[in-house]
Amino acid sequence: MINFFSINGELVPKEQAALGVTDLAIQRGYGLFDYFVVKKGQPIFFEDYLDRIEQSAKWLRLELPVTREELRVQVMQLIRANGEQEAGIKIILTGGYSDDGYSPEKCNLVILEMPPPSYPASKFEQGVKLMLYEYHRTFPSAKTINYLVGIYLLPQQRAANAEDVLFHSEGHLYETTRANFFIVTKDNTIVTASEGILHGITRKHLLRLARHHYAVEERRPTLEELHTAKEAFISSSTRLLMPVVQVDDVMIGDGKPGPRHLLELMKEEVERYLES
Repeated sequence: MINFFSINGELVPKEQAALGVTDLAIQRGYGLFDYFVVKKGQPIFFEDYLDRIEQSAKWLRLELPVTREELRVQVMQLIRANGEQEAGIKIILTGGYSDDGYSPEKCNLVILEMPPPSYPASKFEQGVKLMLYEYHRTFPSAKTINYLVGIYLLPQQRAANAEDVLFHSEGHLYETTRANFFIVTKDNTIVTASEGILHGITRKHLLRLARHHYAVEERRPTLEELHTAKEAFISSSTRLLMPVVQVDDVMIGDGKPGPRHLLELMKEEVERYLES
């Protein structure tokens, strides 16, 4: 059972965990976060996520109040305190308590632990649908707490029976609200955006594995390429790889999910990480 959160390095009963209302995360929605999965009591690809937290903080001009080693220690203390072998960890860095309600001050560091999400097997076996929406995130390279557009679109997404929303702009495809997006062309080339996106940690490891089996092009796929794609999929820390068989009214390829073997390779990669 998850009983504790961490607020600025202090373990706090989760029912008592709180931030003051003058924090810029509340006042202006200014802050960043990152999320990763814990398996067998170990954070998966931990150093990669610490790298991205540091980079996001630099882009948003927020100063981490602790060293990288101290942050690593605080995460592990929380995991041990709650005693869960399987979990999700969310690290949030806020703009801090601001006297003028606008200028960042000393950041607040919040670490939350939660049960990991689960997805029905049918989504991996049958594939999912995405909903198109024309939008390009501000500061896409930083994992900010600004999910206004995605949350606003939830009613339409649910009405469309879509797993997620796929953002596009000026004829190019970028990412979904919470995942990276890929197409597989008819000549077995994996294409995924290289800029204007959040560079996912799962994406990084998946592309490294994929290069042993596919040609890989890191460039922005186009809307037109949806009509000729052989397969499509999304990747994230919780899904690893989930096949996409439809985008709006466009059926991808023959409508069959794939590439399943890449999902198995990612699962094996996670197991190797745990054993290392």
